[in-house]
Amino acid sequence: MLIELTPEDVKTQIESGESILVDVREPAEYEDERIPGALLMPLGLLHGDQFPVPSGTRIILMCHLGGRSAQAADQLMSAGHKTVHHLKGGLEAWKEAGLATQVY
Repeated sequence: MLIELTPEDVKTQIESGESILVDVREPAEYEDERIPGALLMPLGLLHGDQFPVPSGTRIILMCHLGGRSAQAADQLMSAGHKTVHHLKGGLEAWKEAGLATQVY
């Protein structure tokens, strides 16, 4: 099951420590601008059957607009992950919500 989350929901979950945000964009994109605390795991390197899921922690996938992270979610669900969380609209939705990013 794919669960779409709003930027505000994602921010709350990250700040509470109950979720980890995984950015599936390319390293150059991540280096230019990212959501604070997001971990990089490019889509091309993501293997659903080897994707670690820490016990008690929710994983939320994100990318620039939501397309690549939706692909990553499909990979995880195909590999047997029952529930996958996704930042709807990606980095752009995060910025449109007025939330801070790290820019380099």
